[in-house]
Amino acid sequence: MAVTIRFHKDLDLEEAIQYRAGQKVALKQRPEVVDTIVEYDPMMVPPVQLMNDPHPRYPEELILVTQQPSVSLGSFRTPGHSKVQYLDLWGRVSLISKSS
Repeated sequence: MAVTIRFHKDLDLEEAIQYRAGQKVALKQRPEVVDTIVEYDPMMVPPVQLMNDPHPRYPEELILVTQQPSVSLGSFRTPGHSKVQYLDLWGRVSLISKSS
């Protein structure tokens, strides 16, 4: 994903980094709903555009969701009764083994 941030001399650089495209956030009004920032444009008022929200938002309306490294190891059976083991690292799934 390419990130484009347009800067203005009065822009707070820290805010631009915190609210960068791809960052997960939740609305303070609905903290159980997590969304992803599509764009931070300091020339836009409000400057934050979310993926699943048609209305731009101000940073003070949002809660940053901490992005912890996500690793999981799992397995499942296919319809043909093969056992598949996999490793999921940040959504990138790697096949470890497949046995019948």
